Amino acid sequence: MKQFLYLDIDIVNSIIAQSEQGLIQSLSNEQVSSDTESDNSKKAANISAKLGGSLVKLAKAEANLSGSLESVESSSSTSTSREIISKTMHDAAFDIAYSHISPIKIVNGDQGADDTGNYIEMTRVFDFVDFDYLEGLFEKEGIIDFIKKNTAEQIEAEAEKIKEEYNREQLRKSGINFKAEIKKAIAVSDKQFDDIAIIIRALRGLIPYNRMLISNDGYLIPLNTKYFRVDPIDLGFKYGGEITCVGMVTNIIGEDTNPNDDKNIFATLQFTANEVLRSMLPTNQNNLCVVHPIAIYYGS
Repeated sequence: MKQFLYLDIDIVNSIIAQSEQGLIQSLSNEQVSSDTESDNSKKAANISAKLGGSLVKLAKAEANLSGSLESVESSSSTSTSREIISKTMHDAAFDIAYSHISPIKIVNGDQGADDTGNYIEMTRVFDFVDFDYLEGLFEKEGIIDFIKKNTAEQIEAEAEKIKEEYNREQLRKSGINFKAEIKKAIAVSDKQFDDIAIIIRALRGLIPYNRMLISNDGYLIPLNTKYFRVDPIDLGFKYGGEITCVGMVTNIIGEDTNPNDDKNIFATLQFTANEVLRSMLPTNQNNLCVVHPIAIYYGS
C-alpha cells in the first residue's frame, strides 16, 4: 500500500488521456431526487461505455464511493468525504498511469538508462532541501546565531584552560597573544557558517524551486508545492528513510554537455550555471540527472 507524499495528478491525467483516449475529471452520484439519481446513472453509463477498460473500473469505483455521501448529513462531513473520495480516485488513477508508462527501475548508483524522456522509478534515501527553511536558520537571532555564540564561548573557555597552564613569564616568552588568537579562531568558525549561507543563496538563484530532493548518486528532483499531499513544511523533519520516486528524466547536466557555439552567450551562461550547480551539490556522480516527479511515496 502506498502513502503518497507528492502526486502530480495533472501528469497522471495526461498519461491516462493519451493512453485510453478518455479521461474522467469528475463523476458524482449524489442523490437529489429519484429522477435526478436515475439520470446521473444513465450519464455515468454513457461515459463509461466510451472509455477504456481501466477507466470503466475507475468510473464505477468513484460512483460507488460517491454513493456513500447520501447518508452524510452535515456539510462539513460531506466536504471531508469528498476530499477522501478525490484522493482515493487520484491514487487509483496513478496505478493506471503507472501501468502505461512502465518506468525503468534504477538501481542505486546506476545511471545507464537515464536518457531524457525516459520514465524511471527509484527507491532511495533522499536529502530533502527546503530553501525557505534553510534561509530561516540564518535570520538574526536564529539558530545559526545561537550556534555561533555557543561556539565562541567554547573557544574562549578552551583558551582560558590553556592560558591557566602558563605563568606570566611563560606567556611573555611565548609571545602568544591569546586575545588575538581567540578572535581569529572565532572568525574562522563564523566564516564556515557564512560560507554555507552564500552557497544556499547561490543554489536558490540556480534552481527556480523552493524545495527539492537530492540523492547521492546524482538525481535532482525539483518539487512543485501544488502537488504535495502532506504539508511540505514538515517533510524534512517528519519523514525519512527510503522513499520511492516515479518520474521522467528531463535534463542531464554533465561534464560533456559543453555548448556547441562559443559565441552563443546564452548557452555559455547556462553551461556555466550548470557547472556551478554540479560542483555544489553533494553527489558522487559526474552527471546530474534532473527528474520531473510524478509521484513520491512510501510503500509499493
